[in-house]
Amino acid sequence: MPRLAGLVSLVLLFGGCAGRSGSATTEAPGGEGASAVEPEEVGGDPSGASGGDGPLVGAALLEEAEAALDVDEPARAVALFARYLAGESSPDSAKQAYLGLSQSHEALRDCAAAVRTYDAYLERFPESDEVVEVYARRGACHAELEQWERSAASYQQARARSAERLPSVKVELAAREGFARFQLGDYQAAQALLEEGDEIFKASQEAGSERFTTYYFVGMTRFYLGAILHRKFREIAIRLPEKTMAEDFARKFELLTEAQEAYNYTIKAKHMYWVSAAGYQLGSLFEEFYDVLMYAPIPEWLDDNQRQVYYEELKDQLRPVVNKAIWVFEKNLETARRLGYDSDFIDRTEGKLSELQGILLAGDTAWGKPHPRLAPEARGEIATGPSGADREEEPPAVDRKLFVPVPTSL
Repeated sequence: MPRLAGLVSLVLLFGGCAGRSGSATTEAPGGEGASAVEPEEVGGDPSGASGGDGPLVGAALLEEAEAALDVDEPARAVALFARYLAGESSPDSAKQAYLGLSQSHEALRDCAAAVRTYDAYLERFPESDEVVEVYARRGACHAELEQWERSAASYQQARARSAERLPSVKVELAAREGFARFQLGDYQAAQALLEEGDEIFKASQEAGSERFTTYYFVGMTRFYLGAILHRKFREIAIRLPEKTMAEDFARKFELLTEAQEAYNYTIKAKHMYWVSAAGYQLGSLFEEFYDVLMYAPIPEWLDDNQRQVYYEELKDQLRPVVNKAIWVFEKNLETARRLGYDSDFIDRTEGKLSELQGILLAGDTAWGKPHPRLAPEARGEIATGPSGADREEEPPAVDRKLFVPVPTSL
């Protein structure tokens, strides 16, 4: 069956991937015209009266509001800051109160109210020294609300005013705007921002201009560069006839190699969260590649016997791809255990490893048929991010789980 052998060879031509492996805005709902100062929304007595001398006013009221925020009483702090801002105040103390009020809203996880407060601050103090931080925190609140257009716009405004900021701040702003662009499916803009962030980091290290206290956002820039390639890898469909199939496989394999390199580059940033995320994604990449090869379309001219032979030969030849995925998951788990690190990615790595090992131990239970998918969560067409027609739709579960970073503040 020379033609059948040629078809299997075509599929397997792109299966020998040994490769190297390493060891999270917009206006809030109701934001139009809404006031940033809404003390009536908070229950309890906001007066802060002390010792029977009557309600606090002026500097004493602001001090009490700051104290409430410091002792983790954000609801009371909201009422106190709002009451202070409702009265007369100097520009400097008003700035302090607006920032305290917004942080209190953040502590209550009321991102919509925080956005309104930041808007009020920016309207009143557009040239403030803290304007970069305010734009950035507003962008983070927009991101928490999954309002990616406005999140990206806020970070863009922050970056435009960040010339005098430290490299670590510039890297974070680029990473966060890049992530927002990624969520919007604007891969070209996201890639440019993420690459810019990585270049800023490398330049700062070569010049010795700053010793970074955390490599979180360095790892984030690199991870999402890999995620862009991973998404593009998923988008390539394998199609007949056989000549087209060969071209599709070639492009698919090229993107797999590039994504693999990007995830390994993420690991070199040495931030354990992103190391574990990249390791998990790398193992998943090989699982998905196995599924692509196993479920590639086959010509109609194959009869039942030829199909059986085809799938049995394919399973034997694809075993190294399964072994590669297992090896990557094992290394990810081994590294985490050695460093005493735990995360959702590590939990999922452990689950994936057990699943794959169980498949190997169980042997083949589908003779003459394709093996069950190793990465069922990636089955079907993978969305590249919302476009104009479907921007309001929720992203696929696989993308929410794998591509949303841990929220952090600037």
